[in-house]
Amino acid sequence: MASANRSCPTQLTHATLEKEIQQLPALSVIVTEFLELIDRGDVELAVLMQKIGQDQALAARALRVVNSPFYGFSRRIASLKDAGMMLGVHTLRKIVVAAGIMGHFPSGEDQGFDRMTFWQHAIGTGVAAKVLASHCGLDGETAFTAGLLHDIGKLVMAVYFPADFDQVLACRNEQDCLLKDAEQAVLGFDHTLVGAKVARKWKMPKAIIEAIRHHHNPDSVTDKPFAALVHIADILCRGLEIGYGGDTLIPGLDVAAMQRLGLDWNLLLAALPQIEALNASANLLAEE
Repeated sequence: MASANRSCPTQLTHATLEKEIQQLPALSVIVTEFLELIDRGDVELAVLMQKIGQDQALAARALRVVNSPFYGFSRRIASLKDAGMMLGVHTLRKIVVAAGIMGHFPSGEDQGFDRMTFWQHAIGTGVAAKVLASHCGLDGETAFTAGLLHDIGKLVMAVYFPADFDQVLACRNEQDCLLKDAEQAVLGFDHTLVGAKVARKWKMPKAIIEAIRHHHNPDSVTDKPFAALVHIADILCRGLEIGYGGDTLIPGLDVAAMQRLGLDWNLLLAALPQIEALNASANLLAEE
């Protein structure tokens, strides 16, 4: 099994990538069983809440998400039962997935890669995607999850393939280039491919997998709006310096992608204060 403590180069390549990804740890048993229960379609809400409650850390993180400002409840939600009743299974599913994945990568030390600021950027991108989704007629919960997970491939490489990722970071520093370009130069692929494969292993919805895979090149998939949405949200958060995803440089914004979503510069500027305000509290989600 792939280990978070590898000390020798893995020579990660296209040929070995699929095999290595399949050997990574699965999501927690509780999250997996929760998703299986939902997929049955006839399970009572109380049973679902009982399942989440079997993992206290997961339950606490899920409640933290529920009580964050972007759900806007007038009172604090103190129990999973109340959360389920007020949000519904569709929203609750995405919250549990997000909470489970964040808990899957506990805080730790990675040379040249800061997990806390990584999650701050990821959460910020999720918040920005959710805010913009309301202007595009897209599902806000899917948008948040897609934004939260858009760079998950970077974290997977930093944690499970540190020797390869150290080479990527060295190349980025030497060439003063975007991390994705350093990944291509060293590995022949980038974090979007790694992230999409991991999301597929975790049985994420297709729209989220596509957003992870194509958020740097939404022009290549004009029929996949969440890829375009996350692309824009990512760049907005880079410009606002929300967290740190591994780059000091900011990629160009795909104006055509923005236009396909019915967005314009005035709308983006008007959304910035809301994104910043929501993100200020949303960063609490990254705490252990």
